[in-house]
This record gives sequence, structure tokens and C-alpha cells, in this order.
Amino acid sequence: MPRHFDTVYVHPEISAHPRTRRIVERAGAARVIELPVGAESLESLPPVENPKRSLALLPYRGARVEACPCSKAMRCCRYRVLQLVEGCPFDCAYCVLQGYLNRPATLVYPELEKALEELERDMAVERGHPSRYGTGELADSLALEELTGFVPELISFFAAHPGAWLELKTKSARVTELLSVPSVPSNVVVSWSVNAPTVCRGLEHGAAALGARLDAARKVLDAGYRLGFHFDPLIRFPDWEDQYRQTVERIYSFARPGDIAWISLGGLRYAPWLAPCLEGRGGAAAGLLEGELFPVPPDGKYRYPQPLRVQMYRHLHDCIRRFDNRAFVYLCLESETVWRWALGVELDPRDELAVERLFPAPPGRRT
Repeated sequence: MPRHFDTVYVHPEISAHPRTRRIVERAGAARVIELPVGAESLESLPPVENPKRSLALLPYRGARVEACPCSKAMRCCRYRVLQLVEGCPFDCAYCVLQGYLNRPATLVYPELEKALEELERDMAVERGHPSRYGTGELADSLALEELTGFVPELISFFAAHPGAWLELKTKSARVTELLSVPSVPSNVVVSWSVNAPTVCRGLEHGAAALGARLDAARKVLDAGYRLGFHFDPLIRFPDWEDQYRQTVERIYSFARPGDIAWISLGGLRYAPWLAPCLEGRGGAAAGLLEGELFPVPPDGKYRYPQPLRVQMYRHLHDCIRRFDNRAFVYLCLESETVWRWALGVELDPRDELAVERLFPAPPGRRT
């Protein structure tokens, strides 16, 4: 059943666009408000109690395909982000978006045809490594798919561009549109953000339960998609080792070597300006987000001390390698030293593309 919103704001420039009409019809909003002519931002809108209950449909302008932001002195995977949606209906206690996207509504850019034109131009740039594109940086790739209908057209586009990866990243269990695709391209990866059961239950409010995510992953695997998984953020609590091991075992109860393209590991981290948001969550969040977290140079983000992060990464890596020697396992926003100690991988400090070169090449990429 489509997700409903209280209010949908529509920019007059795209009010007649077919996808705008589809979204308005399916959103079931009590109010549809046309923005003033010439409106380029939402700053003039009155504050709302719950921005997750409002939607704003805006023209596609400027560059919306960008490099994933990376902290200084940390090794980056150079993920390319396509921003079709900004904002998420889920309410994860640790999410950076709660302090980063301070807007009265979730933003959607319905003009997918313009995004595909920009992708064409971006793909024409030779970067010396396999290009991976995703829609799951400032949004969940599938959470609003029932409204937007972006996924089938994105998959069709990447089927015609087999030299690049498309990753759809989610905490949702909705895969209806994925299963309706008649022919699944081998360069499309559907990935789930997963965690220990205690973290999923206590901190990932509104997201699908862990079991539902894994059931959805099984369905898309059976339909012919490659899978990805992201253990991020890893959080320490009394029985964290057993719970993360159990999550890995549940994944490999249905996945086999070769089914999973990549798995990322990332420790809990947040910028100082996000701390007040986290402290105000209370409840289960207060206990899980408290711990030995300190500002770590050079970016000053709060992290567990390096030995504790290495311990967590090693544990997850060992659990994965018990079942799978083929999936590429990588670290998110970590230093060369942590890569060496946690995974036994030496990254050349002189090679800015050292991480990127380790990723599997898309099946259609020319060498």
C-alpha cells in the first residue's frame, strides 16, 4: 500500500509532468499546495511538526550526480550518488540526515529523463576504476518507490550501460517493482543495510524488521539480482559479537559465494554537531549510542578507539569468510592503517584509487 503524506508541495514548473501527477495521486495527501512561481527553495514554507509527513516535488536543476562525500585522510570508495530523493521516511536514531537535511519536507525530483541525461555525461568521464552509481545516500532507494516508479527505468538505463554498476540501497522490504523487471541486468546490485537484531529493533524506527529485509533479499536473489550488504554502523553492546555473527549466518542461510557482490563495514561515527540530536533520542537509543566514543582526527568525528574498531571489523570479516571467499569486503571511511590491521589489506598511500581498484568490475566493462 502506498505511503501517505499529509501535504504535497508542487512546483508549478513540473505540475503537468506525468510523474508529478502519479506521485500526487498515489501520495494520498490531504493537501496539495502549489509553490509560488519562481520558488527555488523551501525556506519560505512554515515549519511543520513532522517533515517526514510532507513531500515537495521540485524541478531537476544543477548537478545532481556527485561523488559521495569523504572525510579527510580516510580512504574513500568514490561512490557516485544520484540524488533523485532527499530525505527518508524511516527514523533511524543514528542517521546523519536528522542533522544534515533540516527541511520541512522530503524532496523528490520527478524529471528522471534529465537525471538520465546527466548520467550519460557523467559516464563519459574516464575515472580509471569501475564506476558505481547509487540512489541511497540522501534517501532510501526503495522506500518511496511505490510513489516515484524510478526503479524500472533506472534498471533499463543501466541494462544499456553494462560498463557501470547501479546499486539500490535500502532498509525496506518492498521489492515489487524489482520483481516486475522482465530481464535482470548483471550490473544491478540490490543491497540492504543490516545490523544486529538489537540495533534493528532499538534504533531503526520505521524500517523493515531484519527478517523482512532478508526475506526480500532472498526474493530478489531468486529473481536474478546480485546482492550487497552494509553493516553500518557497527555498534558495541554486551553481546554484539554473537548478534552480528547471527546476522551473517542468516544471510548465508540462503546466499552462496558469488551471490553477493560486496559487503561494507563501518563503525559508528558522527560529527560533533550531530551529538545533540543523538542525545535527545532517549530510550533504547540512549543506551546503545553511549560508549567509548571520542573525536578522532583529522575530521574530528566521534568514533570508537581504533583498537575497538579493528576488533569489530576483524570479527565481522572472519564471520563472513567462514562462508564466502568471493564477496568483496571493504571498510567505509577508515584509514590505511585500519585496513591493514582489520582486513590484512595494504593500500598504497600514493594511489588515490587504491580502494576503487579492488572493487569487482561490472560484467560489461572493457579492460
